[in-house]
Amino acid sequence: MSNGRLHPGGKPAGAQTWAQQLLRYPRTVENIPAWMWDIFRAEDVTPPIYDPEFKSVDWKNRRRPVTDRGTDFTVEPTVVDPALEPGVFAKISKKLFGT
Repeated sequence: MSNGRLHPGGKPAGAQTWAQQLLRYPRTVENIPAWMWDIFRAEDVTPPIYDPEFKSVDWKNRRRPVTDRGTDFTVEPTVVDPALEPGVFAKISKKLFGT
């Protein structure tokens, strides 16, 4: 509701709901709020992350291009090999696990 409370009988959104939101409208690791990271950690979910270098969103070892309107779902995702790109995945690991 406008006062920040849930509607009667409403429940807070879970990690999968926020992950879907970030997949559609991606953010960099630094621009995901702490409260959202807490939800991801609590449910052991790795969120989609925007990679400005490739102008793409990376999630579940897949990469999709991003336009100024959000993720482009008309393009088939490409497979990402995390061993070849440790930078982005290291940032995610640090946010999720503190290491």
